[in-house]
Amino acid sequence: MSSTHSNLKKLILVFTAKGVKGVGGLLLAWVLAKKYGAYGSGVFFIGYTFAFLCASFAQLGIGNGCLRYIPQLRAEDESNLSSMWTISQLIVGAFALLLSAMVMLFAEPAAGLVFKDVSKWAYIFCAAPIIFFWSLTRINIMVRQSLGDMSGITLVENLIIPAGMLLFGGLSFVIDFSVLVFLATVTSLYFISFLYAFFSTRKDYNLRFSLKLRSSLRVREILIYSIPLLVIAFSQTSLIWINTLILGAVGAVVDAALFVAAMKVAVSISILLYTFNSVYAPQISSAYARDDFDSIRSLYRDATHALTFCSFLLLAVVAVYAEVIMNFFGAQYDAGAACLLWMLVGQICNCYTGPVGYLLILSGKSKLEVYNTVAGLVLNAGLCLLFYKTFGVSGAGLAFCLSNVLINLLRYFQCRRFFRINWLDRTQKYFIGMQMLLVCAFLLLNFYSVNRELLVAVLSAVYLLLNISNVSSLISKLGNQH
Repeated sequence: MSSTHSNLKKLILVFTAKGVKGVGGLLLAWVLAKKYGAYGSGVFFIGYTFAFLCASFAQLGIGNGCLRYIPQLRAEDESNLSSMWTISQLIVGAFALLLSAMVMLFAEPAAGLVFKDVSKWAYIFCAAPIIFFWSLTRINIMVRQSLGDMSGITLVENLIIPAGMLLFGGLSFVIDFSVLVFLATVTSLYFISFLYAFFSTRKDYNLRFSLKLRSSLRVREILIYSIPLLVIAFSQTSLIWINTLILGAVGAVVDAALFVAAMKVAVSISILLYTFNSVYAPQISSAYARDDFDSIRSLYRDATHALTFCSFLLLAVVAVYAEVIMNFFGAQYDAGAACLLWMLVGQICNCYTGPVGYLLILSGKSKLEVYNTVAGLVLNAGLCLLFYKTFGVSGAGLAFCLSNVLINLLRYFQCRRFFRINWLDRTQKYFIGMQMLLVCAFLLLNFYSVNRELLVAVLSAVYLLLNISNVSSLISKLGNQH
């Protein structure tokens, strides 16, 4: 998507694409649950998640380095775009290839980290090439994103991969193949995605292979900035999915499957936050480069208002129908309803505090964000190990909730100190006050056995009607921003 398009158009496109990805992820979990049961779904997601987290590590934080420096370098000389594209892929590609080879060579010891039964090493082996393919695919996506182009995210991450997984999942009902074969086909899908991302990016921006940066900025400085972001990127991704691997290693594979299903639903809610982060990141970076803190506060305020208003509807509906949603995956998944509810509480804080993590990263506070994300990851993993023994899979959801709430509050107060942002302004107070009244009204009327569907419909209509002026104002602001 062109950077000349308004923020509103970018948000609509990215949200639509990410919505398709979210729905695709849910349907994939459903297909695997119906075809292979909770156990088969669990072994697939444990192997796949391990490779995906390794890929996050293999990217070395270079993607965020692209977000930070490509706009600046391109402004100095157009040829620097080709140079950054080439250098980024060489560095990440070499490291990712080495890591993929090591995982394949030592697949059995690696399996011992995430499976109680190391005989499942083949799942690690088949997923290992994803580390290389996804690392390079993601670099191409981030290069485009640094230019305000959302098409890389839209087509590759949110359409091609989810649609391909669903296609393979549907074929598994027609052609009877094992979970291992299904994992191998998903790996091949990442290879296709890499080819598309690489050649389309090179063609669309007329890029050439070049190692020469025409700037006072050197590769060493970019690496010094980016390497700490490796910890951030890895910890942020791990914070979401590490509990899957912990449950596979110390618990039951079935519990890992329940957690994945609940997480797929919960993460779908945060699509809004990811959408705003994707669109606003280049603008926050540019504003900081100009020392324009008023623009940073304005961008944060607009994004947070929109997130608070919109996410409430999604969060409320999922909370009301949590048991129905988990039962959608199968009778074995009913035990995951409480886990889902805990995750939703964590997502409330995640969405309502807005893009505080991105504010820190893109405004020169990346080292501070390293401490934040590592603290969140360690806290989540430690609480998961502690609570799982007592509460089962619900304990994993509770660990995710507490770590998200505490770390996002920490980020907010840090941003408030550095940028003087004000989260609880007049509009925000209005949104939250109204939302609390609606929640209390639902709980009271539901206690007296008023029809649940009628309550949801009426209270949602009331919420929308009372916010017509706020919605119009938000749409107007987003339509005028580029």
